[in-house]
Amino acid sequence: MKEESLGIVIGTIVSVEKAENSDRLHIVRIDVGCRIVQVATSLASFFDEGQLLGKQVPIKTDVKTTKIRGVESEARFIAILSENKKPILLLPDKAVRNGSIVL
Repeated sequence: MKEESLGIVIGTIVSVEKAENSDRLHIVRIDVGCRIVQVATSLASFFDEGQLLGKQVPIKTDVKTTKIRGVESEARFIAILSENKKPILLLPDKAVRNGSIVL
Protein backbone atom coordinates (compact mmCIF):
# COMPACT_ATOMS: atom_id res chain seq x y z
CA MET A 1 0.00 0.00 0.00
CA LYS A 2 1.40 3.39 -0.99
CA GLU A 3 1.23 6.11 1.66
CA GLU A 4 -0.54 9.32 0.67
CA SER A 5 1.37 12.57 1.10
CA LEU A 6 -0.06 14.91 3.72
CA GLY A 7 1.89 17.88 2.38
CA ILE A 8 3.84 17.98 5.64
CA VAL A 9 7.65 17.94 5.86
CA ILE A 10 10.21 18.28 8.63
CA GLY A 11 12.48 21.30 8.66
CA THR A 12 14.89 23.02 11.02
CA ILE A 13 14.15 26.53 12.31
CA VAL A 14 17.10 28.71 11.26
CA SER A 15 15.85 32.18 12.20
CA VAL A 16 13.14 33.91 14.18
CA GLU A 17 12.52 37.64 14.01
CA LYS A 18 9.73 39.88 15.18
CA ALA A 19 7.73 41.45 12.36
CA GLU A 20 7.62 45.23 12.22
CA ASN A 21 4.49 46.99 13.49
CA SER A 22 3.16 43.93 15.30
CA ASP A 23 3.16 42.79 18.91
CA ARG A 24 2.92 39.06 18.22
CA LEU A 25 3.68 38.35 14.56
CA HIS A 26 7.05 36.74 13.88
CA ILE A 27 8.87 35.72 10.73
CA VAL A 28 10.25 32.21 11.09
CA ARG A 29 12.53 30.72 8.46
CA ILE A 30 12.76 26.95 8.20
CA ASP A 31 15.31 24.88 6.25
CA VAL A 32 13.43 22.07 4.48
CA GLY A 33 16.49 20.70 2.70
CA CYS A 34 16.01 22.07 -0.80
CA ARG A 35 15.12 25.64 0.26
CA ILE A 36 14.34 27.97 3.13
CA VAL A 37 10.61 28.42 3.77
CA GLN A 38 9.26 31.58 5.43
CA VAL A 39 6.31 31.39 7.83
CA ALA A 40 4.55 34.42 9.29
CA THR A 41 3.08 33.31 12.60
CA SER A 42 2.02 34.44 16.05
CA LEU A 43 2.97 31.00 17.38
CA ALA A 44 6.57 32.17 17.94
CA SER A 45 5.39 34.82 20.41
CA PHE A 46 4.78 32.02 22.93
CA PHE A 47 8.43 30.92 22.90
CA ASP A 48 11.85 32.47 23.47
CA GLU A 49 13.95 32.61 20.32
CA GLY A 50 16.42 30.18 21.90
CA GLN A 51 13.65 27.63 22.41
CA LEU A 52 12.93 27.63 18.66
CA LEU A 53 16.28 27.99 16.90
CA GLY A 54 17.60 24.63 15.76
CA LYS A 55 14.34 22.78 16.48
CA GLN A 56 13.06 20.39 13.86
CA VAL A 57 9.35 20.91 13.29
CA PRO A 58 6.66 19.67 10.93
CA ILE A 59 5.23 22.27 8.55
CA LYS A 60 2.49 22.06 5.95
CA THR A 61 3.97 23.18 2.66
CA ASP A 62 1.21 22.43 0.17
CA VAL A 63 -0.72 25.59 1.05
CA LYS A 64 -1.30 28.79 -0.86
CA THR A 65 1.25 31.51 -0.08
CA THR A 66 -0.49 34.29 1.83
CA LYS A 67 0.40 37.67 3.27
CA ILE A 68 -0.20 38.39 6.94
CA ARG A 69 0.21 42.07 7.81
CA GLY A 70 2.30 42.43 4.69
CA VAL A 71 4.58 39.49 5.52
CA GLU A 72 4.63 36.57 3.07
CA SER A 73 3.91 33.15 4.57
CA GLU A 74 4.68 30.06 2.49
CA ALA A 75 3.73 27.30 4.94
CA ARG A 76 1.89 26.57 8.19
CA PHE A 77 3.14 25.16 11.48
CA ILE A 78 1.67 21.90 12.74
CA ALA A 79 1.03 22.31 16.47
CA ILE A 80 -1.48 21.50 19.20
CA LEU A 81 -3.41 24.11 21.14
CA SER A 82 -3.32 23.23 24.84
CA GLU A 83 -6.23 23.62 27.24
CA ASN A 84 -4.85 26.99 28.34
CA LYS A 85 -4.70 28.15 24.68
CA LYS A 86 -0.92 27.94 24.37
CA PRO A 87 0.64 26.11 21.42
CA ILE A 88 2.56 22.88 21.85
CA LEU A 89 5.04 22.13 19.07
CA LEU A 90 5.17 18.63 17.64
CA LEU A 91 8.80 17.55 17.48
CA PRO A 92 10.41 14.39 16.09
CA ASP A 93 12.00 12.31 18.85
CA LYS A 94 15.14 11.81 16.71
CA ALA A 95 16.92 14.11 14.28
CA VAL A 96 15.88 13.47 10.68
CA ARG A 97 16.92 14.86 7.31
CA ASN A 98 15.42 18.27 6.54
CA GLY A 99 12.67 17.79 3.97
CA SER A 100 11.68 14.36 5.32
CA ILE A 101 8.05 13.68 4.43
CA VAL A 102 5.55 13.10 7.23
CA LEU A 103 3.19 10.19 6.50
